[in-house]
Amino acid sequence: MKLPRIVGVAGTNASGKDTLGHLLAERGYTTISLSDILRHDLDEQGLPHTRENLSHQSKKIRDAHGDGGMSKRAIDMHYDKDGLCITSIRTPGEAEMIQQHGGVIIWIDADRRVRYDRIMRAHRGRLEDQVTFEQFAEQEDAEMTPSEQGGGLNMGGVKALADVYIDNTFEDVDSYSRHLIEQLELSA
Repeated sequence: MKLPRIVGVAGTNASGKDTLGHLLAERGYTTISLSDILRHDLDEQGLPHTRENLSHQSKKIRDAHGDGGMSKRAIDMHYDKDGLCITSIRTPGEAEMIQQHGGVIIWIDADRRVRYDRIMRAHRGRLEDQVTFEQFAEQEDAEMTPSEQGGGLNMGGVKALADVYIDNTFEDVDSYSRHLIEQLELSA
């Protein structure tokens, strides 16, 4: 599948979204993470990057600019680029905004325990990663369906809108990267 100018990358935590974003960046796409926008906003407010604060900030933006407000912000900031990869999509409106601009949504997933173990091994230094497996599972379940507990996020709704599904069951990043390059026709 040849990718369009705008690609939305969504999926569960530690499923391999950033790897795809890096591959697209190597091929000229500007990659922007909606989570990084939220972290930047929290930094400006002097707030820690907890899951709760990230969800609250996301809700504030959606309340002010609609469910697709985060994606619209990224598109408006970078639309003049050759390609735009938007990662960390967490609401159906964010996905729909990308699709309305001619983009596709790629959903990436992997087994929950595998993803949790990836986070623990990666030591990404993110405050929101410092949780037990049970807390990780509880947070993810809350974010998969629309609820106040999940900060109004609805990743299950994003998954339902996805144009492409990728199951990252690969043993290592190199194997996964080769699969993405082949499946998404990302030759250099």
